[in-house]
Amino acid sequence: MSNGKKRTNIQSLHGKLCVSLYEQLGEMVLPIIKQTYGSYGRELGSGFKKKWNPESFEVAMTSFAKMCNDGGMPLTIQMEGNSVHVQGSVCPFELGNTHYKVCEAMMEMDLEMLRVLTGEERLEMYIEKTIAAGDSVCKMIYSIK
Repeated sequence: MSNGKKRTNIQSLHGKLCVSLYEQLGEMVLPIIKQTYGSYGRELGSGFKKKWNPESFEVAMTSFAKMCNDGGMPLTIQMEGNSVHVQGSVCPFELGNTHYKVCEAMMEMDLEMLRVLTGEERLEMYIEKTIAAGDSVCKMIYSIK
């Protein structure tokens, strides 16, 4: 754009929309955001599973990390048995300093995508840090329970 601003992409637009809905309507929108993004995550996961055909939890998580890194969303992963620690430095939804609860609801997309991709419906997500809450990085732990 000519004024020095970067153009809004679809992911940041989604983030802005979800934040606006939350700020206008409050907690009642969180289950809707969670369900909507979770359903979309399952669709994404099905496509990635067909494309990548990961033979293990570790390969699925490594493939996910590679996709994010290649897409300009740098993250690192550390495998520990049935858990993986994920750290990212860029929020694709541009939720920086907004609302933890919106981040958590939108991250249902990644959780459901990874459940399908890994074949582990028992996969759970814990958000330890988030850029949305003002942290400098996002840290999530995905564990098979």
